[in-house]
Amino acid sequence: MKLKHIIQQTAAIALTVGFAATTFAGDEKEVKITMDKVPAAVQQAVKAYATAAEIKGIEESDVDGTKVIEFDIEKNGKASEIAFRPDGKLFSTEEEVALTDCPEAVQKTIAKISKGATAGKPEKVVQEGKTSYEIIIEKKGEKTEYTISPEGKVTDKEEIEEKGEKKEGDKKD
Repeated sequence: MKLKHIIQQTAAIALTVGFAATTFAGDEKEVKITMDKVPAAVQQAVKAYATAAEIKGIEESDVDGTKVIEFDIEKNGKASEIAFRPDGKLFSTEEEVALTDCPEAVQKTIAKISKGATAGKPEKVVQEGKTSYEIIIEKKGEKTEYTISPEGKVTDKEEIEEKGEKKEGDKKD
């Protein structure tokens, strides 16, 4: 009986440690870094987009299994984000846009999903050549980020936790 009890306790501890490690690893998806930690190829690539004064933050990140270096940029009073692969190839761009600059189908979807709620500013995202739009909708104190295709289809939906972190979303294809 003691052996069975010891095995159960060991299994419980292993599960707890495994869960904690997984949770901790999830928290490490974005790590702030300085320019001296950025690969030379990425440093060269980002110079085409921004000066050192325009770069407001740098993070090493993992986007669906792809390692990228993200730069928060402020140019002419406009905030945007640009991400590169470690080899210096452009991965994605993200910038705030006016609702009226979104395709009509996207505007209609935003109007529909934000009915009775508060909508943030839409962002145009171009990731590896594919364009989508993201918007945060707040309803009854709950914030949700929606990803919308240019045709107006909701392709992803993620709840936003209080610290600005995303919870696991409901991907839609």
